[in-house]
Amino acid sequence: MSSSLSIMFIAGDVSGDFHAASVVKQFSVDFPGAHIWGVGGPAMEAEGFDAVMPFEPFNKMGFVEVFRNITFFLNARKRLRQQMEKQKPDCLVCVDYPGFNMLMMKDAHKLGIPVIWYIAPMVWAWKQNRAEVLAKHCSHIACIFPFEVQYFSSFTSQVSFVGNPLIEAIQKESYSEAQRNDQLHLAIVPGSRWQEVKRALSPMVQTFRLLKERFPAITGSISHCANLPLSFYEDLSRDTGLVIVKEPLRSLLSRSDLALVTSGTATLEAALLGIPQICAYKTSWLNYTIFKNFLKIPYISLPNIIAGEKIIPECIQDEMNPSRMADELTSLIASRETAEKMKSKFGELRATLGSKKPSLELTAILKGILSQN
Repeated sequence: MSSSLSIMFIAGDVSGDFHAASVVKQFSVDFPGAHIWGVGGPAMEAEGFDAVMPFEPFNKMGFVEVFRNITFFLNARKRLRQQMEKQKPDCLVCVDYPGFNMLMMKDAHKLGIPVIWYIAPMVWAWKQNRAEVLAKHCSHIACIFPFEVQYFSSFTSQVSFVGNPLIEAIQKESYSEAQRNDQLHLAIVPGSRWQEVKRALSPMVQTFRLLKERFPAITGSISHCANLPLSFYEDLSRDTGLVIVKEPLRSLLSRSDLALVTSGTATLEAALLGIPQICAYKTSWLNYTIFKNFLKIPYISLPNIIAGEKIIPECIQDEMNPSRMADELTSLIASRETAEKMKSKFGELRATLGSKKPSLELTAILKGILSQN
């Protein structure tokens, strides 16, 4: 490929940054000399990505938080649209982040720039009209769950299941039960966004205190998201025995026996590693009311959504309290049968997602698009 090839990415949150990093790495191999740039975080930058705007301000979630930062998002769209007009990238890769990326996708389409959407919006959960909008503006829709394809295929043939990025990441590492200690260990994963962590961490720490009373030998670690202040974690976990860790989440999970996880990608990551868990989530009353009215599915955690059944307990809003979460975790600790049944379901989940590697699949998709232009 020509060294003048320009590939733009927009990944506006921590999860998208993590999932896009392997794609950036593979693109750098298959398109040597290409300028790969746009919005992305440290994981992408570590693979040679050229970030043209600071990453952290993009990492907002929920209607209220986005509205509070609307001036930033309007200015960011204007600036990125101007850069697209100036640099005319050969392709725009939108990585999840639909609220913002839907606008950028339309801008790119008007400029005649092909768009690959990687990690399709959850049209099966809410805002189903987005399926037709994506089909109209995208050159290809790359889904990370097999069941998603059917929601787009009635509008376009340019849609495919490219595998799940967590499967690809796990395949690169060896995982063994032997990595764990004999002592029962709980992983606490309060999220990657500031507003998530502020709501989740305190009740999660209190949950550990209750567990410690019931199981004195239990130990625990808190996953610290690098872009959030360490002092906040330290203040809430003081005198608990909890250890704050900065290691990759997968490393923490792989040496844990069970996990308490904020809803999101981390629930699927824990499931694919075979870690019994409960999912917990709390947002503002306004956000929850809006989400609840639009949501078309009975679950919020990815393992339950993909399986179409309740595999892991979900503690949502008022149920995300220390007593309820401690009781759910106690059930996993006290009943080996319950934990093993959950692990068996996790194995089925992993088989459902298969072994495709998104980085290779997206490279092939991009080559096909470039060959047509």
